[in-house]
Amino acid sequence: MKIMAIGAHLDDIEIACGGTLAKALQAGHEVKVLVMSKSGYTNKEGIVQRPDELAVKEGLEALQTLGVSDIEILDFPTKDIPFCSEVVNAIDVRMAKFNPDVIFTHHPFDTHQAHEGVAKATIAAARRKNTVFFYEPITPSGRSYVPFKPSLYVDIESTLDKKIESLKCHKSEYNKFGAEDWIEGVRCRCGFRGYEIGKKFAEAFEILRLELSFEKRALI
Repeated sequence: MKIMAIGAHLDDIEIACGGTLAKALQAGHEVKVLVMSKSGYTNKEGIVQRPDELAVKEGLEALQTLGVSDIEILDFPTKDIPFCSEVVNAIDVRMAKFNPDVIFTHHPFDTHQAHEGVAKATIAAARRKNTVFFYEPITPSGRSYVPFKPSLYVDIESTLDKKIESLKCHKSEYNKFGAEDWIEGVRCRCGFRGYEIGKKFAEAFEILRLELSFEKRALI
């Protein structure tokens, strides 16, 4: 099975579905990650807190820690990735080439404007695809007027440590978001989602579309 994960920034995918991608790779499935920006960050005072070069270095290390080797990073502006034809086309071209069976992207009601733009552009690009999932936003991006509604769960007990290890590769983000408090927040969310399904740790997704197949193979 071919799985494509699309994110606005380097770290979005690791936070939201890193355990799921690592588990899929361990099971022999093919994974492609498409990140829409180099993800350098300038704060509201105009001070560069994370240059593009550092973001890319940390992001590649993080994704490779999960086992991902097919990684493509585009160069849209970090904070302003709009829902427009240029972004839709960039995703569409790569989606057509990879031809995924399953697509993961942001929740369209994420409060980060770049996440929202990428979600809507992915939905448009995936108009002919039958299995599309939204991954769960994390605070502060998830505090929207339309909540995330989990409808699909993946048990990630076997890959949680790999997910956490990948997050720690983002050293600049680790410090920005509160170091071990950030890691503990992600771990606790996985614990809560696991508890909901009677497992130790899980990642949750909202289903946009899902094709049911009776072939003798597991989805994830």
